[in-house]
Amino acid sequence: MKKINKITAAIFLPLVLLFTSCFDPIFYEIRKDVKPEESTVYGYIGQITRFTMNGEEYLFLSANGGLRYKKASNQSHGSWSTMSLPFKLVSFNFNDTSMDGKQLIGVYANSDTLYIVAAPYITTGSEGNTNPWNLELWGWQEDNGWNKIDMNFPLGYDSYSQHFESIFHVFQTNAPKTAHRRAYICAYSDGKYKYFELKGIAAPEEIDLTDKIKGDGLAYSAAYFNNAVQFFSSKAVTTDEAYDYDDDPSNDAETDAKHLYYANGEELWYSDSNSESGYSKACSVGRTISALATTKNSILIGLGNITSTSSNYGGITRVLLDDKGIPAKSTTGFDSNADFQITTAYEVLTLLNATPDKSEAESALYSSIAFSGYSGLYENICLWSYYPDRGNWNYE
Repeated sequence: MKKINKITAAIFLPLVLLFTSCFDPIFYEIRKDVKPEESTVYGYIGQITRFTMNGEEYLFLSANGGLRYKKASNQSHGSWSTMSLPFKLVSFNFNDTSMDGKQLIGVYANSDTLYIVAAPYITTGSEGNTNPWNLELWGWQEDNGWNKIDMNFPLGYDSYSQHFESIFHVFQTNAPKTAHRRAYICAYSDGKYKYFELKGIAAPEEIDLTDKIKGDGLAYSAAYFNNAVQFFSSKAVTTDEAYDYDDDPSNDAETDAKHLYYANGEELWYSDSNSESGYSKACSVGRTISALATTKNSILIGLGNITSTSSNYGGITRVLLDDKGIPAKSTTGFDSNADFQITTAYEVLTLLNATPDKSEAESALYSSIAFSGYSGLYENICLWSYYPDRGNWNYE
């Protein structure tokens, strides 16, 4: 009997160690799972845009229902409104077997104008082929409403795949301060790419960015930093600029950007406004960086590469900031459920902090995601949010 007890103990002990080693991580992940909210803002959301309207800060985006918006200070689930458009949204006409209306492609803004890009379609041929036949730029101002802007967007056509291709892109500074917001178009024209700045509802003004783009290739992003707009070939750029709530010019320096952060492939780089040494490498995160957002004590890093069909190339991570705004040399895990909800199966399209002057736990955060592989769930292609009162990431 004694011998049997010893054998039992010898077998049981490794099992105790095994269950002990697995128990905590499993239940730690389970605790990160929360009951999902009802998804109210969904679809492919390419950008979340800041815009000042009626003297208040709003967030705008393109999603189900068209042009969606809400006050930046609003931290309630299900509170996005729908703004009227100067055209009907695209829908299928069963009588004519054609597509009617226009598709909303993107939403952008500068200091005084909200911009949208839309695509009308045309159905031709006996088989009823439907294709985009041009793209339109519209601008909205408080005193003028919607106006169509004179701008020709080039469309390419791949005869092999029989797909239309956009040979242009729109980007913006999207700064918290209204005065620092700019919007730009890069478009292929006359055998080369040209850059245009959007100014009110007038035709965009061509600008020269020769020797002004940091990185190799075309400019895909911009940020207002050190009293000027900086241009980058990276698509992921942000600063630690904060909202100027009191509108007192004497306090502007308190909320101006002290640091700029940008992605170079898998690497996070930064610049200190007081430094003359330029940019410094913070760390490598091991996957392509697709989006960035700052909080008072961290940088949220969206990951993803649309050219990859891998199901583990996306996700979200973060780097902590010290009290001087300098990023750490490596990533660290989340205290929230961010990486549990936004897994490596999803590419992060955009990140935004509606309260950039607050710590991560105290911030109102937003993200949109998509997937190009086979492991994602279509119901997750929507807007995600984190609110301090809720304490977790969930459907918006």
